[in-house]
Amino acid sequence: MCNRDDQDGQGTDRQDGHREQSMVAAYSWHPGACCVAPLWAIPVSVLPDEILSSWLVRAALAQGCDPLALTGVFWPKWRAWTRDTDRAIAENRLSQLALVSGISTRHFQAGTLQAVASCIQGGLPSNKAIWPWILALGARNTKRRSGQQYCPMCLSTDTIPYFRLHWRFAWQTGCEWHNCALADRCWNCAAPIEPHRLRADAIHVAICPTCKADLRDSVPEGCLVSALTFQREVDRVVHEQRGQMFGRPVKAAAWLGVADFFVSLIRRASRSGTTGLMSLIDRMGASIPQTMPTMAGAGLELLRVHDRQGIFEATWYFLAADKGSFQRALKGSGITRQGLCGKGEPVPALIAEFAESLPNKLVSRKRRSAPGATSPRPRHEVLRMMARLERRMEMVLR
Repeated sequence: MCNRDDQDGQGTDRQDGHREQSMVAAYSWHPGACCVAPLWAIPVSVLPDEILSSWLVRAALAQGCDPLALTGVFWPKWRAWTRDTDRAIAENRLSQLALVSGISTRHFQAGTLQAVASCIQGGLPSNKAIWPWILALGARNTKRRSGQQYCPMCLSTDTIPYFRLHWRFAWQTGCEWHNCALADRCWNCAAPIEPHRLRADAIHVAICPTCKADLRDSVPEGCLVSALTFQREVDRVVHEQRGQMFGRPVKAAAWLGVADFFVSLIRRASRSGTTGLMSLIDRMGASIPQTMPTMAGAGLELLRVHDRQGIFEATWYFLAADKGSFQRALKGSGITRQGLCGKGEPVPALIAEFAESLPNKLVSRKRRSAPGATSPRPRHEVLRMMARLERRMEMVLR
């Protein structure tokens, strides 16, 4: 997954700059690969940490065609760009690419999200539309709603601009190389990043297909220190496939399950925090991000960079605490079991141990008759419905 020693296919001068730059990062997710006996007149190597879709777009532009045309030649009965090709591609489809490109299928697979998603979920990921902790594209035909991030400084310093695998991880909100926040929209027209929609005349992948602006011209913004610390810790946990939680060694899937619980807790507090919950957050030294919520009804994997930064900054105070500090904060806040564990939310085993020691004040509510057609809906439900409608309209109007 996070391979430092696999240097098969490495050694060309063209990749030296990329390899040297990638060593600055905390972890490298794959070393890239060079072409061996390619059939293409213009070979295209896989660059270090490059995500598969980025290579497909670069390969198409190098051969003088659109990305849609290239995939149409290899897979005429499979609409590659209407789905998330970075999740995984079947071996038989990758074999066709390997034959002409001179790059082995295992190097292509290293550029997909499957290995990291398997570590996060503790097994092979499901076929659900959204994978936990992996940014969702929100695809509608070939259009995207979100999902692809980038660092303007990385693209600017690249000899050959390309998109990285780790820019699709939901916990990634900043660039450790340049100490700036990642971007997830075109700086000029605010369109999502969709390099697969580029035309054959695009000079590189860092061009917005909507307005033709160069993404390298984006002015980088600062990143929150605690969010970047959270990012480094998740990188380490996923890389080592284990971590420490409240002084106890746990597998990566369990660690991320607790992190997801605290993310949900912060978001729940921003919507309708009880006195006990707000007191707990205050005693942990955290605070609710002022900009929340900006996308009602959207999962973490659909949120913008600035939204996730604020959430992760608050979440880190919980993850960095030891067992004693968390227990004292729970006791001092007066929070109940129901206040800590949201209704219908999964409760990790590590959290359930703490919850059992809290007061259990289950409130029995009388059953009401079904609301009539004219009954007003709760405010949070209206906001959620409106946000979904706005996201759909945005896709239609582009």
